[in-house]
Amino acid sequence: MLTTASGDIFCSHNGHGVARIRPNGTQYVLAPPTEIGGTPIVPNGIALRPDGSFLVANISDAGGLLALDAEGVRLFHPCIAGTTSPPVNFVTQDELGRIWITVSSTYVPRSRAYNRHTANGYVAVIENGTFRVVVDGLAYTNEVRPDYDGGWLYIAETMAQRISRIRLDEQGVHGAPEVFATMPRGAFVDGIEVDCEGGVLAACIISSELIRIDPEGGQRVVMGDRVDAWVDEVERAFDAGSMGRPHLDTSPTTTLRNIASLAYRGDELDQIVCGNLLDSKLPVVAAPVAGRKPPHWEVKVPIWGDAF
Repeated sequence: MLTTASGDIFCSHNGHGVARIRPNGTQYVLAPPTEIGGTPIVPNGIALRPDGSFLVANISDAGGLLALDAEGVRLFHPCIAGTTSPPVNFVTQDELGRIWITVSSTYVPRSRAYNRHTANGYVAVIENGTFRVVVDGLAYTNEVRPDYDGGWLYIAETMAQRISRIRLDEQGVHGAPEVFATMPRGAFVDGIEVDCEGGVLAACIISSELIRIDPEGGQRVVMGDRVDAWVDEVERAFDAGSMGRPHLDTSPTTTLRNIASLAYRGDELDQIVCGNLLDSKLPVVAAPVAGRKPPHWEVKVPIWGDAF
């Protein structure tokens, strides 16, 4: 999910890269159905660049980081030193121009990493055209958020059910990650955002909850659709090492259908729009604390794509 000062909402759209929702409700897909390496793209994280184009994390088996503009979709970077692009989970571009990407696991298929023991995910940076891994040994790396004001890079480790953080400044990351928050049972953190007080909001699949962690580590559920019987079923499979895609592609919830991402919106950044894995609607909830303006907030994106 991305939002801008214009009121536009941008979200990843399977096969097409990005969908745009205008304030008047008009919707556009920004690319036709697209394949990379003979495989349909599966967009996950997206980033809006200063020139109005997008970067798209392609989580399909073809992998790689993609560029999307009015001319179409193409490979931007393979996100590896070798020749085979891994599935890329997330991408964001910060105020210094650094491009941050995450790879959840080097296993093929990624579902082999749906357990408590695998930690082969990583965070990488593309800066001045150079790609480098900056943090590795992570348990299914999902979204990351650089917070230069607070001096941290926050990292969602989905299968460890935690948010980690590592020291960050203008020179890069320093030291080793530490645990910032251990999530409640059944809360598999996917998307994260930092608010104006330095708190972190976590969108959690399985438990279908939006949780705020304050700067001191205290937690509260902002909005939730937890079904205890479902959480118990998935946790049993997780403990047994048999958790698989059906546990992520199914949910008995009705409101937050596996909430997976979030973005602040509105003139005061006092609302949250929630992306999810299993619904065609985007729930909106009042923010417990206002958000921060992201680096792309004032970017103006020309109108292109097909209305639908």
